[in-house]
Formats: sequence, structure tokens, C-alpha cells
Amino acid sequence: MLSSEALAFVDRLQRELNPERERLLAARESRRGMRPRLVPAPEGFTVAPAPADLQDRRTEITGPVERKMMINAFNSGADVFMADFEDALSPTWSAVVQGHANLKDAVRRKLAFTSPEGKAYKLNDKIATLLVRPRGLFGRAVSR
Repeated sequence: MLSSEALAFVDRLQRELNPERERLLAARESRRGMRPRLVPAPEGFTVAPAPADLQDRRTEITGPVERKMMINAFNSGADVFMADFEDALSPTWSAVVQGHANLKDAVRRKLAFTSPEGKAYKLNDKIATLLVRPRGLFGRAVSR
């Protein structure tokens, strides 16, 4: 899934930026329980409307990025499926990388799964609109 160049980049980021990440985590911990200070929007600031396929989110399903679960969520009849890399995922390297591979297959409409019992799962013609909830940048990693 990741090239050797991409892995080298991630390794360099970790080595060079981890001390600053740890410092920011400690600073955040020291503010725990304090009220946030909201910054006002700049003068004339506006936000574009949501795209057409996200205008109606009355029925939304959130779930893990495991193949079978994603297929079931996409095919559920919900308007939107939020692929959750935060709370619905054990943040191991292999789980995160596999989740991204599953997303890649989903957007190419090649996401499929066959259970050990032989039951085949595939995407329907009409599926939910995909949103992705990424892991927080400052989350603690679980090594494995």
C-alpha cells in the first residue's frame, strides 16, 4: 500500500517532529478542563454550501473501515456512511493501512469480501455517500 519512499517520509516525520508533537500533547494536557477560547471569524468570511450529495444527511451510519462492515454500511440504505478511523478502529499500523486500502477499493467500487463460510459481499449499484473521519493528528499510536 505504501511505497518505500512514503515509509521513509513517515519515518523522517516521526524522528524529526515527534518531540514537538509530544510537547504539544503535554501542553494540551495542562489545559484539560479549561474553557476553549474561540477566535472570531475574519470580516466577510463565508463558507461554501455542502455538495449536493451531502445536503440530506438525515440517515447517516458511522462504522469501522473493515471490508465486510463497510460493504454493509454502504448498502444499508443510509444517505451517508462515515468511515471512522478514530473511535471505530484499533490504531495499529496494519489496521490503519488496511483501512486505507479498503477506502481505495471502495471509491473505485471494487470493495468485496467473501466470508470463511463462502458468503460473498459486494457493493450495490446505489450506495451511501462516503465521508471519512480521520485519526486525530495528535492521537497516541499503539505499536504492534
